[in-house]
Amino acid sequence: MLEEAGLKSLTESVTANGKIYPFKEVKLSLELPGEVTRIAISEGDSVSKGDLLLEIEADNYISSVSQSNAAYKQALANLASAKARKSQADAQFKIIESDYNRRKELFQKQIISTVELEASESQYFAAFGEKEAAFQAVEASNYQAQSANAGLQQTRDNLSRTKLFAPMSGIISKLNVEQGEKVVGTAQMAGTELVTISDFAEMELRIEVGENEVLQVTEGDTALIEVDAYLGEEILGIVSQVAYSSNALLDQQVTKFEVEIKLVKASYEKLISDERKLPFRPGMSATAEIITNKKENILCGPIQSVTLRDPNEEDDFDEKIQVVFVFKDGKVLQKEVKTGIQDDTNIEILSGVNEGDQLVSAPFKAISKELENEMEVVAISEEELYGE
Repeated sequence: MLEEAGLKSLTESVTANGKIYPFKEVKLSLELPGEVTRIAISEGDSVSKGDLLLEIEADNYISSVSQSNAAYKQALANLASAKARKSQADAQFKIIESDYNRRKELFQKQIISTVELEASESQYFAAFGEKEAAFQAVEASNYQAQSANAGLQQTRDNLSRTKLFAPMSGIISKLNVEQGEKVVGTAQMAGTELVTISDFAEMELRIEVGENEVLQVTEGDTALIEVDAYLGEEILGIVSQVAYSSNALLDQQVTKFEVEIKLVKASYEKLISDERKLPFRPGMSATAEIITNKKENILCGPIQSVTLRDPNEEDDFDEKIQVVFVFKDGKVLQKEVKTGIQDDTNIEILSGVNEGDQLVSAPFKAISKELENEMEVVAISEEELYGE
């Protein structure tokens, strides 16, 4: 069977399946463990930033705040007492220092004895030591007060963490907890995922592309999307992110990379109505065809006409080249070709054949193994080949 090489437009694409999710969503957990005592929202509710979502049992944390507050007040009282002692020590030292200086003058005038001077000197150094001790006591009490204050702030922070607030406006797309359930906090391990808030204003499709195709995909590529729930409706998308690391697990044979495609809202506004303000739900299945390259008026041939042959006829894969068989005057001529982009049926031919050449396109077994250069053949139609 023959087909003519001719000028066509080719669109190269990558097709993959995936799931639709909000472009922006946050998964929330509490930092502290505890029993859920109140849930203020339901799945599907709209929330604003700062709204209370849920809270856990806070009695222990309230008790901790009371204890820390009492400890802080005690530390402040100790600090005040230390300061009062320091004031007394400072005043006493000034009196003794003045008396000591006076007695030194009297001693120099030989009015008092050495014994009296030494007694005064002993009182002076004792008062000086008391003054320094009082100063150190104030410093220690001050540090204790600061530590107690920090402890109080920490217990207050822990008490505030018993309540979960919305960090953004959106819709509660998932609620994974019931009242009375005990949850694990994130302070020491992976916490319980409690609530997911999603912003449905923008949606994206997340697909996985094989390692042989991911290099063809770049950010900004256009994608044509069909959602399983809206068969026949074509939605436009733009590739927003291509993963640099694969999602392959140890037991997977195929390595795949996640590609995120942002849906263009104008292309699916027709799906929005008063009864259906949110046409998509997280996890809906969809198929994307990413347009990776497009060329107009290029020389093409049937993709099945191109095969690999070893010019030395030794069937060495490393030595194989791309060839086609051109039918002319009852014979086929083997032509080496260089190819470019391709779609499902045609492939770009960069060199080796001319427009209008008759290329052998079937049967595949003949093209890949049986045909030889300058072999005489008889051209037959598709109906004759397949007996239709």
